[in-house]
Amino acid sequence: MIKDVIKKIDEIALNEPNRIAYDYLGQTNTYGDLKKRSDAWAYQINQLGLSPGSPIMIWGGQTFEMIASFLGCVKAGHAYIPIASYSNADRILTIQEVSEAEAIIAIDQLPDITLPPMQVIKPDEVKNGDFTLDVEQFVEGDDNFYIIFTSGTSGKPKGVQISHNNLLSFINWEMTDFALPDHPSFLSQAPYSFDLS
Repeated sequence: MIKDVIKKIDEIALNEPNRIAYDYLGQTNTYGDLKKRSDAWAYQINQLGLSPGSPIMIWGGQTFEMIASFLGCVKAGHAYIPIASYSNADRILTIQEVSEAEAIIAIDQLPDITLPPMQVIKPDEVKNGDFTLDVEQFVEGDDNFYIIFTSGTSGKPKGVQISHNNLLSFINWEMTDFALPDHPSFLSQAPYSFDLS
């Protein structure tokens, strides 16, 4: 049974660094890659001076860089709000208004809109290196892990908050009921629940 999602992922990275974490049409990245890149994202986010626990919007597609930025956010103590880059551009503004996010990560190029005063982070600004993170900052317990916004077809989109404990409960149920191996399957499922258009 897993007790901490983030620490479990890092444990796999340290014990089995060559284990595949991401595979898209034969393009693969390992858990070692994931730890190194997510640590770099977390370090960069920690330099921004965001309010504690402030969520971070992430605009992009289902890429390795997107997953690494998800994990980087929660390692820095911030929930992430995934927004599929095929969504209506105005959706960014609506979600920012509701969530009061102070930053957006632009994995894909942002559409031509006027953003409110907020920090924009792009992958090429995140330098790779060997970073030491404070595990006490990691999202845990009842802290929000990620926030999924509804489509808003019947009004203003609403954010559904998924805590670390919620995600942990889902992962452990899934592994038990479906006899899955002891590693977080959320990398291929939960954070990809962002078909929100």
